[in-house]
This record gives sequence, structure tokens and C-alpha cells, in this order.
Amino acid sequence: MEEEDAFPAVKGEDNIYKHFLIQGIIVPKILTFDEASKCLSNLGKDESGVRYAYLMLSANDMKLTDISKITCFKHVLFVDVSGNFLELEALQILCELPYLILLKAERNKITSAALNPCPYLQVLVLNKNQITETNNISQPYLETLDLSHNNIYEVHLDSDKLKELKQLELKGNQLTELAGDFPVSVEKLYVAENRIQKIIVSDLSKLVNLKILHIRENKLHKLDGFSDNLRNLTYLNVRRNKIKQLRQFRKLACLPNLDTLIIIDNPVMSTKATDKVRGEEEEVSDEEEVEAEEQDKKDYIRISILVMLPNLKRINKVPVSLEERDEAFFIAEEKMEEIMKEESSDEESIIISTTDMTTDYTTETETEGVAQREE
Repeated sequence: MEEEDAFPAVKGEDNIYKHFLIQGIIVPKILTFDEASKCLSNLGKDESGVRYAYLMLSANDMKLTDISKITCFKHVLFVDVSGNFLELEALQILCELPYLILLKAERNKITSAALNPCPYLQVLVLNKNQITETNNISQPYLETLDLSHNNIYEVHLDSDKLKELKQLELKGNQLTELAGDFPVSVEKLYVAENRIQKIIVSDLSKLVNLKILHIRENKLHKLDGFSDNLRNLTYLNVRRNKIKQLRQFRKLACLPNLDTLIIIDNPVMSTKATDKVRGEEEEVSDEEEVEAEEQDKKDYIRISILVMLPNLKRINKVPVSLEERDEAFFIAEEKMEEIMKEESSDEESIIISTTDMTTDYTTETETEGVAQREE
């Protein structure tokens, strides 16, 4: 009687890969020249401005571990190798492409963004990898660096090695403070979906060119950490944090050019306006009453914020109206006194709960483009 195999028979290339993936084994797979040729697209003029060549190569979701054949296509400007099994060493080969402008390598096995310097690289996207630190990233002309949905706890980037960096995306990592070393050239900073409870003023104040700060879905209770050094900051998104007090927004008065503030989904949005007693003749349905209360609540909060930040042009998704601005002006003194009488429990030391520190890291498929996204 024949002895049974330890593993069932696995036939076909796809089944082999599935079998080894179940076993936790990555099967080496080399991109061939023919396969790479079929991944080319976007015919256009090459660097000479006279000849034509394919400028883009997309080799997505092919289970690749070796992409060295891509270097045979020296005119390629844009490379997308997302959804493979590439490690940093395998990705380094692309630095030999003389005119590479954009490199996208989402969903791989990359543990560091420290690629060898590329002379023309402007966009580097390494979302959903296994990156834990940001040291030794050196790209002379890099303008956009996207390290979202990794496992980064601290930020250490060298201004001298990233002199042209304008947009930095660190969404969905493990940051507990908005702190660290950021290139002073950064104009747009996206740190949503982290665990940020504190903003370190000595670090943030160095970002004198910052225009957009997107800090949605974190654990901020207080708005300390801002300073008048952030003179170019025009857009601030603190949606879905833990802010309970209206007077916290007074701390943003130091930002001379702030014109857009996103605050929805914070506890402060449940702040009630002064209760009004309805006469019997004003009876309305429960549904209408709830709707009226919600509107009163929104109006109360908007006016209160305008009293503290009169230069705002937009609060949440709604532009500030002339009527709101006038009302805030005429009741400013009275309203400010009311705001400052709020209970100060929020000013006490924040105790970090074990729930806040447990890991519930998740990823999303959505991509973000402009500052107003995800409002």
C-alpha cells in the first residue's frame, strides 16, 4: 500500500502560490523581459524631446520578488509595482533608472524607505508595507512622500536630505505625538488615523512653510502646540478627535492666516445652546424639535468659534456667512466670557487608557488627494 503524501498534490502555478502562501512561504518569482514588456504603457516623447518611448510600467499584483528586468527600459519615468512580495533590496534596482520620476510600491514587504538617491525622483509611495522607521531617506528632488498605513512610531527626516519635500503623508501609523524631525520645506502634512494625543510645539513650530495640517481621527483633547511661527497655515482638520471644550479653539488665535477649520465629530459638537422655553402655542413634532435643537447647536458652536477666530472663512463644510460674522462681532465680549466659564476638567492631565494604547491597526483602500478630502 502506497504511503500518502504529507501534502495534497498541488497543480498549476496559481495553486502552487496559494499553497505556499497558506504555509507562510514566499515563492521566488522573477519578472521576465516579456512580462515586463507587456506592462508598458503611455507612449510619449523621451528625455531627448525628439524620440518616442513608453514612459510608464505597471507590474501590479504579480507575486514578484525580483524586478531587475525593468532596468532594461531606461526611458521609463513612472513605475508602479504595487501588490507584490518585494523587499527593499529588490526595489533598490529601480534606482538605476536614470529618469525615474514616480515610484509606487504599495502592499509589498518593504521595511524601510531608505532607497538609494534617484536624481529625478519626485513622488515615492510606499503605503501598506512594513516600514517601522523613517531614518536615512535621502532624495534630492522628492516632493511627495507617502508612508501611510505602515507601523511608524516616530518621525525622523533630515531637511538636508529632503530639501524639496512638500507633501508628507503618514496616515494610519502608530504616532502618539505630533513630534519629531520634519523637513522645514513641508507644506502639507497628513497624520490622520494615528494615536496622537499631544502636539509638541518645539517640533511643529519649525514647519514655517506648513499650509495644510490634516490630523483627523486621533486622540487630541487639547489644542496646545500651535504657535505664530505657523504663519502660512490656512487649513486645519481636527475632525473626530476628543476635544470637549469650545475654549480650546482660542489657542488657534495665534495662527494669523488660518481660514478653514474642520471640527465635526468631536465631543464639543454636542455642546448645547442656551435652552429656550417653548410656549404651548409653539408646540411642534418631536422630529421638528430634534432638528431645531441640532441646528441651534451648530449655530451656537459656529458663532462661538467665530468670536475666538474671526478670520475664518469656512467652518466644517459651510462657508462663514456675513450674518454669522456680524453676530459674532456684536456679541463677542459676552460670548467670550461665557466660553471662558466652561468647566476645566479638560485642562487636567490626560490619563492614557489601555484601550488607547492597544493596537487595532487597520487599512483602507481609499486614497486622498487634496486637503478637503475626508472632511
